[in-house]
Amino acid sequence: MNQYNSIEEKLNQDFSLLKSKKNKLSNIRFSLFFVSLILFLIYVTTSNNLFLGLAIILFVIFLFFVVKASKVSTQLTYITQALEIIREIKSITKVDSFPEDNADFNNVYNKDLDILEGNSIFNRLNKTQTRIGSLQLKHFLSNLVLNEEEILERQKAFSEIGKKHEWIVKFLTFTKRLNMNQASVFIFENRVFHQQNVKYIPIVISVINVLTFIHLAIIGFPKEIVFYWILGAVAISFVINLIYKNKLRKVAAYTNLKADELVNLHEVFSHIEQENFEEKINKEAQHIFQKPQSSSALIKVISASKETLDASNFPLVGFILNTFFLWRLYYSIQFENDIQKTVTYIKPWLDELAKIEAFVSFAIFNDLHQNFTFPTIVNQPNQLEISNAFHPLLDENIAVKNSFETNRLNNIAIITGANMAGKSTFLRTVGCNLVLAMNGAKVSAEKMIFCPMDLFTSIRTVDNLSSGDSYFKNEINKLKILIDRLENNQPQFIILDEILKGTNSEDKLIGSQKFLEKLIKFPTHLTGFIATHDLELTKMEEDFPEHIINYSFELKNENNNYYSDYKLRKGTTKMMNAIFLMKQFKIID
Repeated sequence: MNQYNSIEEKLNQDFSLLKSKKNKLSNIRFSLFFVSLILFLIYVTTSNNLFLGLAIILFVIFLFFVVKASKVSTQLTYITQALEIIREIKSITKVDSFPEDNADFNNVYNKDLDILEGNSIFNRLNKTQTRIGSLQLKHFLSNLVLNEEEILERQKAFSEIGKKHEWIVKFLTFTKRLNMNQASVFIFENRVFHQQNVKYIPIVISVINVLTFIHLAIIGFPKEIVFYWILGAVAISFVINLIYKNKLRKVAAYTNLKADELVNLHEVFSHIEQENFEEKINKEAQHIFQKPQSSSALIKVISASKETLDASNFPLVGFILNTFFLWRLYYSIQFENDIQKTVTYIKPWLDELAKIEAFVSFAIFNDLHQNFTFPTIVNQPNQLEISNAFHPLLDENIAVKNSFETNRLNNIAIITGANMAGKSTFLRTVGCNLVLAMNGAKVSAEKMIFCPMDLFTSIRTVDNLSSGDSYFKNEINKLKILIDRLENNQPQFIILDEILKGTNSEDKLIGSQKFLEKLIKFPTHLTGFIATHDLELTKMEEDFPEHIINYSFELKNENNNYYSDYKLRKGTTKMMNAIFLMKQFKIID
């Protein structure tokens, strides 16, 4: 955080200096313009060429200061945006700008663990500035990495990026300037001008008109001939533009971006290309922008081509260019040719840009949470150890930390405890840290050792009125997903909260017992956490001591006031608080 504070301080100093410089330039510009205007008026009244010359010189100097002031304004705009980025980086959470995209990431754990919605892991991580970056970050969080090498490579990549504080600020500022909310830059289908010979039409017309102009200049521009020349040129250009009207419109629709937005795209691509990355994943992403051709160079060509094409839209100048040179037709073909050279690279570039945005979000998260740690990865699917862990969305200074360790085959921890004692928070602590760990991010624990496996949760099952499925039916459907995974030999971390609570107590107990028996007998590796209020279920520890172990969150009673210290202990809870709470809130007497 100190590094970002230093950058912010430096930017504020630069802003003050540039603001002062801009004010001085404004005063100079005004003075130059005012004096040149006075000199020109004197020339008009006196016809003295000296005053005209002085007026022209001062006006040229005025234009020089206009350009200089424009550059200062551009710098001020950048600094303003960079300061906004730093405030974003330092903020705890960022509101999701594209919540409508969450429906595309409907897996088994996102809603249970608050990965994308509400006070979510995504909002805590997210520093992306574009929609494609936001989509990529959501994709990463919703699709865990199970390959040890890839997780370790990500850890290294995030650490390298996290140290590049100034580069991060510039990168996020440049992506913010893109203002790119669509998933693609270019709308491209098929080539419009299939016959390249068409481009010779504007060349021929231009040559004829230039030669005609030279001839007219030699003979003194006779008015009648000039009139018919202009009339003929207008008529010919009108007919040709009419013939190619639809094609010209299609070319104009190729891009959703204006010329200045293409400049911004060049800016961010160039920023990526020029950085010195050492870690494998970062270098691979950068390589996409550099080979086989430089992304920034190709975008610059398109930008220049589009700026030239846009000249045909200027009043008067556009009329002259389109009438005598068929400017729009010629540069539409040229623009399409430039797009053709680039279009095959656009998707890979944008994919990598989105990936780097997501990587920057993880890097900032890791950098800002200095007390979080990188987990250690092992090859033993039965081993899981978390020490002094807490939920990553909680304030570390007030969060109660818990530890858990197992190396048993198909171990299932049955967790009991009173209402609001800490069971669900602990389940989400384990689940969220597994999601972070299998993305290459740091975890909110003093130490974590795990073997990457898929994650299954069932915490917030609800009924579905639209499909007519009851709560119990939806719960059964979800548990069937788990069984299918295990039957397909997919190792699992399993997190369940009060399973089969949609049926009667007797069926619930018998069904839960048989379900747990089935789990521990699977040949597929698994580690499970099951929270329950059903104390009878904890007796399974006696029958399956090699697989099942009881944990609890216990209540304390002081002066008939029940409270939890939120600490996980071995054993079964001895105290429940439902009746007490109902009396406390005067629901019952």
